[in-house]
Amino acid sequence: MERMTQKTADGYTVAPEAQAQAITRLGRWEDMMEQLEREQAEISALLEELRAAGKEKSVRFRESFARKLTVSTMLDTLRRSSR
Repeated sequence: MERMTQKTADGYTVAPEAQAQAITRLGRWEDMMEQLEREQAEISALLEELRAAGKEKSVRFRESFARKLTVSTMLDTLRRSSR
């Protein structure tokens, strides 16, 4: 990935000619974050349904749980880097 920002003592700067492209990239990152948050909620709801049906040992439950862990790790990484 080509970096568009320069880190400064006060935060970050973007060259004027790169601002539109940087805003587009930021928007895409924010879209990805929102999608991951929605996916996390959907997976949690599915896991709860499967638990209620006593399907904790099913392939679907295990695959969904693994996906939840993956999405959770991605969200944690993104949240740590956006502080």
